[in-house]
Amino acid sequence: MRPFISYRAIVLLLSITACAASVRAGADVEAVASPKPPAAIAAQPGYLAPQRFVAGLNYTGLTYHPGGGENIEHYKRSLDDKDYWVVLVGLQADVDYKLHRFFYLRATTAFYKDCSDLWAGYYHLGFRANWDVTDRFSLRIGIGPTYLWRQNWFGRVKGYTKDSFFGAAKGGDYQGAFIWYGGDVDVEWKAWEHLSLVYSVIPGYPEVITSSAGLRWNF
Repeated sequence: MRPFISYRAIVLLLSITACAASVRAGADVEAVASPKPPAAIAAQPGYLAPQRFVAGLNYTGLTYHPGGGENIEHYKRSLDDKDYWVVLVGLQADVDYKLHRFFYLRATTAFYKDCSDLWAGYYHLGFRANWDVTDRFSLRIGIGPTYLWRQNWFGRVKGYTKDSFFGAAKGGDYQGAFIWYGGDVDVEWKAWEHLSLVYSVIPGYPEVITSSAGLRWNF
């Protein structure tokens, strides 16, 4: 009786199996030598991708004056007799650009009624060090050049002749001052997928410490 599978067929089958194993081994070696990049790297957004941008809007805010008020006239919206705590009325807007998960670039502007109920504000550009403590909780601290302005208190605020920040009173409608080291500290809670709650403090000791609170939108 002839065998169900001939010897030639067995040899041919063994040869095909050996070739397939050789090809598969070669593919495995190539995969080890040239591994695919992780998904996180492959999916890293481009420089102008929306994921790199964050916009914030804060209510400004509450100020603390370590030395109390400096003027004869009582500050508007003061919460105590010595003008340590004063409420401001205004908004702060900022835009962050994520250079790295630990390093942001920020542009900020603010417009508000100050302690004497006159218009004031500032412009800021600086860097932020970012730490994502958990998936929802983040801390940031930053510094950079800042220009501050306000309506001139001279002639508008009783007894005003000078202060420790803007200096001696001069004529004109506005007062301004430039500093290299303006900055703030942020605490962020990611309440929703794109929307966060944020509390911010500008530690301008010994002049004034200003706090604000608002929302941040992660694109």
